Amino acid sequence: MNRIIVSIAFAALLVPLASVHAQTGTYKTAYVNMQTVFENYYKTVQANIRFANEKREFLDRLRLMEDEMKPLQAEGQKLQSELRDELVSEEAKQESARRLRMLMERANAKQQEYMQFRQNGRREVEEKRLQAEGELIEDLSSFVRKYCEMNGYHIVYDINGKSLNRMPVLLLYPKELEITDELVVAVNRGREAELAKAREELKAVEAKLVEDVDKK
Repeated sequence: MNRIIVSIAFAALLVPLASVHAQTGTYKTAYVNMQTVFENYYKTVQANIRFANEKREFLDRLRLMEDEMKPLQAEGQKLQSELRDELVSEEAKQESARRLRMLMERANAKQQEYMQFRQNGRREVEEKRLQAEGELIEDLSSFVRKYCEMNGYHIVYDINGKSLNRMPVLLLYPKELEITDELVVAVNRGREAELAKAREELKAVEAKLVEDVDKK
């Protein structure tokens, strides 16, 4: 399944409060796990519901196309059996061979249509996911910057950030300065019921999606 799950690669969110720094000579610093904030953002949960439903619809269409090909396969096997049957007349075998050629043409066309739909469908779903992901990141980043500015922070480090060799950017930080839980509450303020409902709905949709995938 394709959830929107990202690692927002901020080494730090710089909040423009240089004038305060000039007066105090110190930076007020905080640390946040942007991955956690992102995953628990109500808009992210709602987006994941949409993508889970789109994935289910995509799988349903694939299954429908597969079901449409099954009769062709069964008919092809029947015609091949007739061609191998010694009791079938030569004239009947020629007719079976003609019908088999036509059937194979139809089956090949259906197979190509199926493969193209599967490839294009996966690409379209991924493109939509990346677009929605980008919009959510921009939205959430803007909120975090404004929130931190209002609360007097100058630098906010993302503790989930990774370096190019996939090592954590921050190996050690003061836990008492982490504001992850605070930001999760703040970004969902006034939307708590909406978030709870979305989480339940996402859980149900993903359970159905697992069932759909197991049927494949």
